[in-house]
Order: sequence, then structure tokens, then C-alpha cells
Amino acid sequence: AEAAEAETARLPAGRNRLSPPVRGAPTQTWGAGTSGWRWRADRAPVAAPADAKVAYAGPLTGWGQVVILDLGPGWRAVIAGLEQLDVQADTRVSDGQTLGRSGPDGDVYFELRRDERPIDPGPWLR
Repeated sequence: AEAAEAETARLPAGRNRLSPPVRGAPTQTWGAGTSGWRWRADRAPVAAPADAKVAYAGPLTGWGQVVILDLGPGWRAVIAGLEQLDVQADTRVSDGQTLGRSGPDGDVYFELRRDERPIDPGPWLR
């Protein structure tokens, strides 16, 4: 059972960490009614949390511009609340590469998903 839990806790491609998409402390973390983390960001650059393939980049009703990154088998990162996008679908991005910018008084949302289920990104972001 412990081996199965350890395997679930590992990110693909040998990763043991993710970079926060926005500099500074988050305003909200996992739990308390949310399945992701949030940052307040006024026209700030929003960065890729890891090397990945852009699975989707575009609008999503109620979320602004959204980037969905394929991190490897079964793992996705969703970054929402962008006003401007600097990437396109089916391209590769590097850890820390700018994906776009938040809007004025922006609220950037980050969700880590494993097999389409939200997972607390905290163990990898700290």
C-alpha cells in the first residue's frame, strides 16, 4: 500500500517540484471550497509550472483565458484567469516560461489534475 501511495505522489518525468505560476504568496490554497490555488496578480506575467505540452490555450466561459498543460501521462495543470496569452495549443513550454499575463486586479487560478481529478499541488509547490 505504501508503494502505491508513493507512486501516486510522484509527478511524471521524474519531477519532484512545480514552479508557482505567479510570484508571491497565494491568496488561497487547497481546501476551503477550492480545488486549486489562487494568486492576486495585477497584469503580472503567469509562468509555466514545469516543462510541458500546451493541450489547450484559449477562452473558457467564466475563467478568462485558460492554459491547460499536459505534464505527462495522466497529469495536467490548469492555469486560468489570464487576460492575454503568449502560447498556442500543441506547442511545448519550458518551466518558468511566460504563458501570458493576468488582467488588472487579476485572480490567477492554478489546479493540478491527476486522471481528471483535482490534486492538492501544495506538496510540489512548496
